[in-house]
Parts: sequence; structure tokens; C-alpha cells
Amino acid sequence: MIAPKRAFFLVVGLMILGACAVEVGGPAHEVSYYDASGSLVYVDDYPPPPRSEVVVGVAPSPGHVWVGGYWAWRRGGWQWVDGRWVARPRPTAVWVPGHWEHRARGNVWISGYWR
Repeated sequence: MIAPKRAFFLVVGLMILGACAVEVGGPAHEVSYYDASGSLVYVDDYPPPPRSEVVVGVAPSPGHVWVGGYWAWRRGGWQWVDGRWVARPRPTAVWVPGHWEHRARGNVWISGYWR
């Protein structure tokens, strides 16, 4: 049986660890927008200014890098996609962030990639 004082500190410690959790994953949301015919989707509106973002927590391992957030065009409106820790595919890889590019027909999303 765990003593009440020890159980209290165990529960508090677990709560603190849970609060430090961060999303770790690949750039699953980093995609260019294409319609059903395979054509690029053009957005007439300009994205809002980037949000000021704080790197959340520490890297889960030395092989992870922080990929910053970005504005995505979803369901006819702008939605912020939060930054996240992503595993580097090889030790020398560098993440090149995605960005919105203005073209004659409107703005298109250029996906981020590893270089």
C-alpha cells in the first residue's frame, strides 16, 4: 500500500508530466491543395500574418526538429496548424518550411520538405 503523502506526490508528478506532453509526428498536414482533377487549388485571399509561436517543450530526442505552424485554407477559411516536433529523416536533413506563394490566378500552398 502506498502512503497517502507518497500517493499525492505521485499523482501531482503524473499531472505535471501530462501537461508537458507535446505533439510529435511527421508533417502530415504539409500538403499542397489539389482538387479532384489534380489541379492546384488557388485561394483568392491572402493568409493572415504568421502567429507568434513558442517552441513547446524540449525535443523528444536529438533527432527531432521543431517544424513551425502555418495557416491552412480549409472549408473556405483560414485555420492555424500548430507547430510540432518532427523526427529528422537523416542526421544532416534540414526542414524547409512550406509557404503561400502568390501567382497570377491566386495564392497556392507550397509544401514544406526535407533538404
